[in-house]
Amino acid sequence: MAIDLRPNSPDAYYSRGISYLLTMQPEKAIKDFSLVIRFEPKNIEAWLNRGVAHLMNNDTLSALKDYQHAIPLNPFNAEPYSKRGRLYYEMSKYQQALSDLNQAIKLDNTSSVNYFLRALTHSALENLDKAIDDLDKAITLSPDNALSIYNRALIMWQKGDTKAALNDFDRVSELNPNNMLVYFNRGVLLYELEKFSDAIADFSSAIELFPDFARAYLGRSSAYARMGNWSESERDKIFAHSIAERYGDQHSQALTDTSQHFKNLIAFSADFSQATIIPSLDGYDSKPIDILPFIRVSLTSRENLKTTTQNFIPIDTLNNQLYDTDLQFVLQTSHDIGSLNFEDKIHQNSFVKAFTEGIRHSVEGKFNQAVESYEKSIESAPSNPLALLNLAVEKAEMVSFIASFEKEIGSIDFNQNTRRTTRSTTRSGMQLVSFEESLELLNQLEIIMPGNHIVYYNKANLFALSGDMDNAIMLYDKTIEINPQMAEAWYNRGLIFLMLKETEKGCSNMGKAGELGIKQAYLIIHRFCRK
Repeated sequence: MAIDLRPNSPDAYYSRGISYLLTMQPEKAIKDFSLVIRFEPKNIEAWLNRGVAHLMNNDTLSALKDYQHAIPLNPFNAEPYSKRGRLYYEMSKYQQALSDLNQAIKLDNTSSVNYFLRALTHSALENLDKAIDDLDKAITLSPDNALSIYNRALIMWQKGDTKAALNDFDRVSELNPNNMLVYFNRGVLLYELEKFSDAIADFSSAIELFPDFARAYLGRSSAYARMGNWSESERDKIFAHSIAERYGDQHSQALTDTSQHFKNLIAFSADFSQATIIPSLDGYDSKPIDILPFIRVSLTSRENLKTTTQNFIPIDTLNNQLYDTDLQFVLQTSHDIGSLNFEDKIHQNSFVKAFTEGIRHSVEGKFNQAVESYEKSIESAPSNPLALLNLAVEKAEMVSFIASFEKEIGSIDFNQNTRRTTRSTTRSGMQLVSFEESLELLNQLEIIMPGNHIVYYNKANLFALSGDMDNAIMLYDKTIEINPQMAEAWYNRGLIFLMLKETEKGCSNMGKAGELGIKQAYLIIHRFCRK
């Protein structure tokens, strides 16, 4: 390592500190940035990034001290004021936040983020006109920033300008058609305007994106009631409460709670979409780059297959039971079943029926129902590994999906030249304990199928999602050793290497992923591997 060769090099400690931040190891990052500061006491970036690490470690006061120390090192640098202003905002010290953000904007009036932060601060101080003015400026600087537009919609709504609010919600739905909160809040606004049919359509869109969104069912229930459709109203109300009861304490999440409201301003989400797991690469802030998904069992039409065998005995055995249909089970990273109608074609044993039902629920985004179906299939055939595989994936994806709308934590972006600059951002953070059930299922699967590359790949993804990159790389290594043709493992390992600044390894892995058929690997190579 560079540190072994140059133990007194602040650059080496700085780069490793950035890697520790990216892999969510704030205590180690703090130690490395402290060493940089010892060598270079006037290194502003070391002070700022140590502040970020303190925030990740839930040490607000130490973060504040680091930001304060950075300011006099270069009073003309806007970044320390911006970071301290944001922290003051999070601490509800709005006057101090306003003072810092005013100074940040005075030093750099081209940063949409600072206008956005000051808008949130004005809103907290109930200066709604000033908040709107700042959001207007932020949107002028970043016209497609859905988060700024969404927050302006909420403030316009609060002011009573419902037409402007609806216009902004419409714009956000175009920019981020997969964000359920947009449809939900627009549905509530339409309900208030007594446009009940339109409100039902929006609540239905939110439910389609997340079928266990309890509050959306209640909203649609109220709209149905106002239209006199009592049977649909009662059905939605009962289903909403059944969702909350079904999840219970184990899944105490806002989206499945009938008492939650979603009209608070949302701050610090880079692109106001589901949170990316791997921190954004430089130049991709609005389109975060993520690891490729889990491998799971899905269904497809025989005509879509180039071969009649999957070279995976459990699936090939199961497919023999579908000899009288045009369907086949396949291993892939998504449920790409298109318009397949397989319910009427499957008339097999209880395992196949429950398993295909689980796939259907998964396709529809009904996480809880999919889990129940997979568990039924396991009860009917405990030794069949396919249901264990899909159950592990379903539980992991449910955790990731819900976490993307929970409270976000501090993180950083990483740039090609990490020595020059980093800037704080946020994303949903998940610890390995969040995936405990999925990991246990995969461990069971490893006992049934020791040395299986799919099990290693999915476990690697779990560790990557939870920020444990060392174990993720180790498991991708095993995956590739067993099956060198598994392009997804090359891609994901390459992405992690790039994130850790091991560019040569990252580019080599991406090249192999591209050769094996993953076209997006070449986009990464084009951006990060040209000299």
